[in-house]
Amino acid sequence: MSDLKESIGKAVKGITKGSGQLIKTTSLSIKLSSEESSLKTIYQDIGKSVHEIYKHGGSLGALFDGKYEEILECEARIREIRERLEIAKGTVTCSRCGATSKRGSAFCPKCGEGLEGAVAVAEPPKAAEVVSVPNAPSVPNALGDSPLERGTVPVVPPAPSGKVCGQCGTGNDAGERFCISCARII
Repeated sequence: MSDLKESIGKAVKGITKGSGQLIKTTSLSIKLSSEESSLKTIYQDIGKSVHEIYKHGGSLGALFDGKYEEILECEARIREIRERLEIAKGTVTCSRCGATSKRGSAFCPKCGEGLEGAVAVAEPPKAAEVVSVPNAPSVPNALGDSPLERGTVPVVPPAPSGKVCGQCGTGNDAGERFCISCARII
């Protein structure tokens, strides 16, 4: 009975954590939409103001300087919210093509563009372990050098799901065109 309670407790914690993440990304999405709406309103205000100025024979001046500052501030808030949303989702967006990728990717998997501020996180392929197996035949090692000792067998780690880059060994998603670590076409 205590195992059942423990299992239910773990499930509830997992659901709570997932719900918290969903609430956070939803909240950021709402803020982003609000800021984008504010920017649209500023653009409309500029258009109306320009029309009124020209309608009455006026000239452009300080009004537009203030509106331009408002646009810059709103755009900065939008960038900040987008970055926070990407962090919450564990993604990064390519500035060239707009594709999203896993956070930590050094290159865009769609177009190969370097991702700003990204650092490659790929680990080099792991060397095969060697385990003792009684009466195992002698076999050459992975590099073709001298054979392993009799009684040992190499254990190769499983390949990551999707495509493995032939240059750096990074696991990439199946639908990707470029390696997220070295930008090589895969």
